[in-house]
This record gives sequence, C-alpha cells and structure tokens, in this order.
Amino acid sequence: MSESTNTRTASQINITNVNIGNFQVGSISGTKYNDLNANGRPDGGDFPLPNWQLYLDLNNNNRLDTNEPSSITNGQGNYTFANLPAGTYQVREVQQPNFRQTTPNPGPINIASGTNVLNINFGNNFNAGTIAGTKFNDINSNGRLDAGEPPLTNWEIYLDLNRNNRLDGGEPVTRTNLQGNYAFVNVPADTYSVREVQQPGFRQTTPNPDPVNVTSNATINNVNFGNVFFVGNISGIKYNDLNANGVRDATDPPLANWQIYIDLNTNNSLDVGEPNTLTRPDGSYNFINVSPGRYLVKEVQQRGWVQTTPNPGAIDITGGTNAAGINFGNNFPTGSISGFKFNDLNANGINEPTEPKVANWPIYIDLNDNNRLEPNEPSTITNAQGNFSFINLGPGRYLVKEVPQPGFRQTTPNPTPIFVTNGTNATNLSFGNVVATGNISGVKFNDFNANGRLDSGEPPIANTQIYIDLNNNSRIDSGEANTFTDVQGNYSFRNVPVGTYVLREVLQPGFIQTTPLAVVTVSTTDLRASSIDLLTGDEVDRSAKSLNGDSLTDFRSDADVSASGQRAAESWLFSGDRGNYQVSDFLVDRPLTNSVNISSLGQQNVGLEPNAQINPIVKTDGIINWAIGKSVVTMGAIE
Repeated sequence: MSESTNTRTASQINITNVNIGNFQVGSISGTKYNDLNANGRPDGGDFPLPNWQLYLDLNNNNRLDTNEPSSITNGQGNYTFANLPAGTYQVREVQQPNFRQTTPNPGPINIASGTNVLNINFGNNFNAGTIAGTKFNDINSNGRLDAGEPPLTNWEIYLDLNRNNRLDGGEPVTRTNLQGNYAFVNVPADTYSVREVQQPGFRQTTPNPDPVNVTSNATINNVNFGNVFFVGNISGIKYNDLNANGVRDATDPPLANWQIYIDLNTNNSLDVGEPNTLTRPDGSYNFINVSPGRYLVKEVQQRGWVQTTPNPGAIDITGGTNAAGINFGNNFPTGSISGFKFNDLNANGINEPTEPKVANWPIYIDLNDNNRLEPNEPSTITNAQGNFSFINLGPGRYLVKEVPQPGFRQTTPNPTPIFVTNGTNATNLSFGNVVATGNISGVKFNDFNANGRLDSGEPPIANTQIYIDLNNNSRIDSGEANTFTDVQGNYSFRNVPVGTYVLREVLQPGFIQTTPLAVVTVSTTDLRASSIDLLTGDEVDRSAKSLNGDSLTDFRSDADVSASGQRAAESWLFSGDRGNYQVSDFLVDRPLTNSVNISSLGQQNVGLEPNAQINPIVKTDGIINWAIGKSVVTMGAIE
C-alpha cells in the first residue's frame, strides 16, 4: 500500500496567520549627584557622584540581593539598566557612609515595548562635618587662648559618645599635633560631646565644650581646651650639722640615704601611702608634681642622731609653686673611747716606759656585760703601736673589755663603766697582760737500786741531754728545746709557756730509764711549786730540791748568771730581749712572732704513752724538780 500526500497549491487555497512577533526591550537610566544644598533636585553647583551602586529591587525589600541586577555610576554619575523585558521595576541605591538621600525613592516603573525611562535620578548630600580645635597651656588661667600661650602636644581628645566623661573603647579619639591642633573629619551629622583626657599635674581652665551639632558639610572650629600646669615641687638638703647650730655652714657635709616624707595625716610618722624619698649622695631630695594643697614635710629619725632644725612649717602648693630650701639638719652627739694594750713584763698592772705595746689584740664593747664578744658588739684590733679607739659613740654607758688570749693573763682590772655624752673623749684606757710561763727543772741521777726514786747516796749523772718532745715522736728534732745536765746532774727549762709537755732524755749506751715518762702541764691555775715523786706521782711535802745551792732549783733566790755569762744545764724559752719579746723555737719548728701572735701560743696537747704520769700543775714562775733515774745494766745472761 502506498502513501498519498495531500498537497495544496496556492491556486487552490489562501494560507493566512503565519505571524512573527517581536518585543522591543526597554531601559531605565538616570544620574547620581551630590545635592549640596539638599533641596532634592539637581542645581547648577551640584556635581556627579561616581562609583555608587544602583539596583533593581525585584523583591522590593530595600536591599541588594544576589540575583538582583545592579549598576555602578560612571565618572559622570550616570547609570543605565538596559534590555529590560516588560515589567514593573523599582530602582534603589546602596547607601554610603556619611551621606543621606535627598531625593525620594522613585516610584514603580512600567516597562513596555520600546520604553526607555530616563532621569531616574538620585540626589545625596554629604551628611557629615568636621570638629576642630586647639589644646593650649593657659598660663594665666583665664580660660581663653591668648597671644603667647603655647600649644600642648600629644594630648588625647575624644568624642564622648555615651557622655560618661571618660574615654571608652570604640569612641573616636585623636591626639593634638605639634601646634596643639586636633580635628575629627567626616563626622556624621549628629550632636557630640567633645572631651579631653586629663594629664597629671594639669588642671583644665576652660569649661567642657557645649554639645556640638554637626550638620552636612559643616566645619565647627575653635572647640578649644585650655589647661594650666598646676602642681608644684618641694625640695631641700639633708646635712650633718656639725656644730649643732641649726644652720647649714660651709663645712657641714651632706647626709645621704635619709628618708624624707610628706606627713599627710600629720601624725609625725611615715605611714603606708605617704609620699617619701631618700636623699641623694649630695644630701638633696625633692618631691615633684605635688598637687595644690598644704603639706608638712618630715624626716624619719635615725638612731643616735638629733635633729637640730625645727620641722618645717606648712607648705602651700599652688600652680607652679617651687618650695625650695626645705632643709633638715642633724647632729650625731658622739663621743670616743681610746686606749692601748701593753705587755706588762713585771705583772704589776702599770705600764712602764720599758714595757712594749701589743698589736693585733681584740678589744670590744661589752654591750650585754656577759664578758664575751658577741657578733653585734663593736670590736676593734689594736694597731701596730698597740692603740685602739671607738669613735662616733652615741650617748650611753659602755663597758670596754679585751678578748683573752691563750698563754696570757690580764694584769690590769677591766675599766669601770664609761658614760659617753656629746663630746666625751675617754682616753688612756689600758689593758696589761703578761705571758703566763713556768719553769721545769730536775736531776739526772744513777738509780742504783732501780726503784725510780732519787735516794740518798745516788750520784748525779752529768752531760745527759734532756729535751721537750713537742711532737711526741720519742726523738729529739730540730727546734725542740733541749739542754745537758751539769756536773750535779741538774737541768732546767725556764719561761715555759702554758701547755702540756713530754720530757725525754737521750739515752746513753748501757743505761735504762727507771723513772716513768715525764708529762707536765704548765698552767695559770695553781700557784704552787713542789717536788714530784716520778715513780708514784705523789707530791713530796718539801720544797723543790736544790743541789749545791743551785739557784735554778731554789725558787727562793733569784737565778744568777755565772761569771762567764752562761748558764749551765738550762734552756731559756724566751729571749732576754724584752723589746721584741720573741718566743724561742721551743713551741714550734720555726721562731714565733712577738707575744701578740696569739695563735702561736696555743696549749700543746701531747698524747700520753703507756705508764706516763701527768704531774701537778705548775704556776707561772714556779719550778718543778724532776728526777730522772737510770741504772747501769750489765750485759749478759739474766737469771
């Protein structure tokens, strides 16, 4: 089956209504201008505003939304919305800061085919102004800016938006320039309170400006602030009023590090919160930026000082007051105590011309009278000439003492209490001391019966070396005092310092010692001199034995030097040169210094050997008569 086509020809049918429709799009255009006189219409002096955004508010919500057409004014302030289909449109502008729209929003615009709506214009007025003024130093405090009054730079001026008279976060603020000028520009039209941030030491002389009404394009000048520096200074000198006359003389020195204060509550004491300062090395002090008012300036008293100037009277501070010369004089009413330390060779408690002074001896003021030097007590050391002094002593009662030294005893009584007042100078206090020494002597004998005692008929042994074994090593060493027995077997050690000593002999071939080891203590606590039984340690109730009238063992007579000037069988521990008073090599392996070298005279603590006996104490100048016995031993078989 074949298809058939119904074809008509023009001669047979008239074809109509084959139409083609078109719509001619429309447009909306206008101008954006600065309506300087805010009359809502463009005048000759009004100028275009470029770069303003206009939009078609399709949903009529008075804001530009994402899908809404917008346009930016060109350099001539013109804008256009082209190719608009038929419809009703509302044109709006996006507001800009500090401008207000002076023309009403255009009404709805109907766009039909070929409609081009012109002169949809928008007028705006710059709805902001300027506030400006000057900050000045109102020297005469008259509240006006006068010729010659200088500017004040770097002061903060602010717009007090919440009117609480303080600068808060978010409030506009600016600083005055070198000419003291400030300005707030582009201030939206409104009413403002302008204020300054106060600075220490200044007082505002102009009233706070009245509220400033800013209108469009207005410039409000001369919103000025005057201030005057109203604080003052107080200054003076603190000095040592040597003659206590209450006037600072040329010779009166300054006093540094004294505390000066402003006694705000007038209670004569420095309290927390009261201004205070310390005087400088030149004695000066000052209080700066003192607010107007009446003030009393005082000093903090220091111990021992007396204020010689009256407290200053009330000081009135007004703007720019400089109260100088507020001085304080003080005097230290002092006295002094001085004296000397001497070696009282004859122990009579009197300093005689031949008796030397003693250096390096501690002297102190015994504040608590406990006869010992405490850490807080004043002390000094005698100088090379044996002198001492305590100066700048405040008024009071003083006890002066010496620090005892080993091996010495004080021969002078402690000074009586000394009362010091202003100008007291107590001089010539003296402390005498003597070296505490003893003598050790004895006999070397042939102990026939080996009983350890010197019996009648037992002969002496001459030329035996006796020594003081300082290091207790059982042998004679260099520097150890030693001597040889004389023909009567006698030996002696003179002027032995206080201490404990071991005496030994250098054994001779063929002899053994029958007496025990001799240990003796020389002390200042016993005045006796007695004879000791070296075997039992008992005291013999008789005077120390004198052999053949030997003066060394007879303390009732003075020792004499033989015709040759030599002493036999004795050892002198102190040289005869009293001017220097050297100690021999007896105590240590080197010469000792003079008698004030206290550390060299320490007691010798010698360890004991088996069977050693500690014998009674020997007082200064006392003599102990030691008997050291030996017996001859025949070498051979012993049954």
